[in-house]
Amino acid sequence: MAVTLQQWIDFLDIDQEIIETLRAFLPRLAPQIDRVSRAFYRRVLDSPEALGLFASEEEVHHALAKQKAHWLEYVFAGRFDRDYVEAALRMGKIHQQRGVDLRLFSGAYAVVLSEVNAIVMESISDHEQQIRTLRAVNFAVFLDLGFVASVYYDAYTDDLAAMAKDLTVSLARAGEYRDADTGEHIHRMAKMCAAVARRLGQELSWVEQLEAASPLHDVGKIGIPDAILLKPGKLTEEEMAVMRRHTEIGTDIIPKNGHEILQMARRIALTHHERWDGKGYPAGLSGEEIPLEGRIAAVCDVYDALRSKRPYKRPWTHEEAVRYLSENRGTQFDPKVVDAFLQALPEIEKIWEN
Repeated sequence: MAVTLQQWIDFLDIDQEIIETLRAFLPRLAPQIDRVSRAFYRRVLDSPEALGLFASEEEVHHALAKQKAHWLEYVFAGRFDRDYVEAALRMGKIHQQRGVDLRLFSGAYAVVLSEVNAIVMESISDHEQQIRTLRAVNFAVFLDLGFVASVYYDAYTDDLAAMAKDLTVSLARAGEYRDADTGEHIHRMAKMCAAVARRLGQELSWVEQLEAASPLHDVGKIGIPDAILLKPGKLTEEEMAVMRRHTEIGTDIIPKNGHEILQMARRIALTHHERWDGKGYPAGLSGEEIPLEGRIAAVCDVYDALRSKRPYKRPWTHEEAVRYLSENRGTQFDPKVVDAFLQALPEIEKIWEN
């Protein structure tokens, strides 16, 4: 989760005095909680958009009963513990799954807070106690709003990320499908690249970006004619020149978007056939001029290609493919990346077996 409960508590500066004030006020609020619920219910009925979120009026009452329990058991009881976190997680995810607009969500809290503040003023005569209670109530409501909304936002962005990943894999599969492959190659590439990146000590966020971006390494094959892409024999020099264009075609296909995953995907598509010794293509980059993600993809792609059956060759054994990587360590491939790949071999073999 992007924002933890403790961060919200620290941000709002909720101390023990606020907790104790909430607990002292709860016996006054509990008998009038239906008044708060009715105000909320009236607002739902007045809003066609809000009412449309429920299949029936009975469903509205059911949701309201759960909300009341949440207020009394946690928010206005000053109980922000593990059980509260689990309840808030469920609530935020349910709101996101139902498609509740965050504006409606925030508006509902405004209605609740207004009604509770009125109860404070009516039920407490001492001015100083009124101020303390208003402060405590407002802090509690804003904590709950912020935390539940944070869960909502995280669930929403997780859905977007999953959708984007599915679209990325679909696009990548389009590039691979014509090359006598049903898509297993791109999934193996993603997992192998991530395994190597972990052995190189890369941060988790970078590893996750690489895993999402690497399937697009050969998307440019979409632009290569079948007569060349599926040719069973050795390519001529002219045909090889056309085949090599898939790196630049892929870079053109992947959107020029500011998101790091897409930027990384463009770099991989362009550089995964560059060589450590500078004899690769399309730009003849050498050493660390080649982005790390390109160097990792180069090793994983060659290993997978060697082990795969193609129209022009038999599949190599695991031992043969590993020997090729080791023999070309420091010439075709970055030595450190090859070493990391070799360290990851138990995981690599499982990826292939599965």
